[in-house]
Amino acid sequence: MTDTETGRPEPIPYAANILRRHRDLSLSLDFTRDSYVAAPRAEQRHWVINRAVNELLEQLRHLDMVAPEYVGGATRDEIESGEWSRSTATYTGDELLIEGQQVMQNWEIPLMLRLAEVVTEGRGDVLEVGFGLGLSATFIEDLGVRSHTIVEFNAEVAEVARAWAERRPPGSDIEILHGSWQERCPRLGLFDGMIWDAFPTSEREFDQYVLRDSTVAESFFPVASAHLRKGGIFTYYTNEEDSLSRRHQRCLLRYFSSFGVEVVSGLRPPDDCEYWWSDRMCVVRAVK
Repeated sequence: MTDTETGRPEPIPYAANILRRHRDLSLSLDFTRDSYVAAPRAEQRHWVINRAVNELLEQLRHLDMVAPEYVGGATRDEIESGEWSRSTATYTGDELLIEGQQVMQNWEIPLMLRLAEVVTEGRGDVLEVGFGLGLSATFIEDLGVRSHTIVEFNAEVAEVARAWAERRPPGSDIEILHGSWQERCPRLGLFDGMIWDAFPTSEREFDQYVLRDSTVAESFFPVASAHLRKGGIFTYYTNEEDSLSRRHQRCLLRYFSSFGVEVVSGLRPPDDCEYWWSDRMCVVRAVK
């Protein structure tokens, strides 16, 4: 429509709702506040909201396509109310169990290899959070670094890590620190590379890190940024299948100058895996 006095198109009014209908679903958004996404012009608001809706629909379409390929998986029990640091660590050969949780399984070997390759690019000082089965730690040492500091919260796993370090070739500069990353890392210096793969140690952490945050490592981003040298590299277990959400990307760019993403495919989590079901996972290379 055109304004009869100015001859200019009349502003498009803000839409109160958006409706999308497709063969397999319908999606409705009802805006209860008129100023929600209050861009200067209605056209701008329509464009950004429609883009967000279209991305959600595309994500749902993609999930509908790939979800049937997931392994069946198993239901995770709640983390017990004990003290994770002093809990028994059980190594079964192909997995690590603590308080009934599958902390790590050996299907992660290809993923841990790629994470190790990323974090050791500079062959400098590397900080690793979480030892687990020692997969990434072994790859890091095999690839070669100047120094290797490992922070591990569980006391028994820390002892396993110390025994592993003693078996490494002479001249390896490895330090094992027992304690939580929240306690240990702020006291450390600067590193050329950092790798994070720490399991939630309580239901409260699981709820926050796994279910609410953009990625399980999000709470560690400011720590990684603070303890990386300029140009240093941070990588981590992402819990992202084949791309990063916009929320995840925004969080990365708050703390790092740039990042790259690639996908490690061919993963084979077993049918009883409680924490991952896909045959692929994203690897992030974030640069300070």
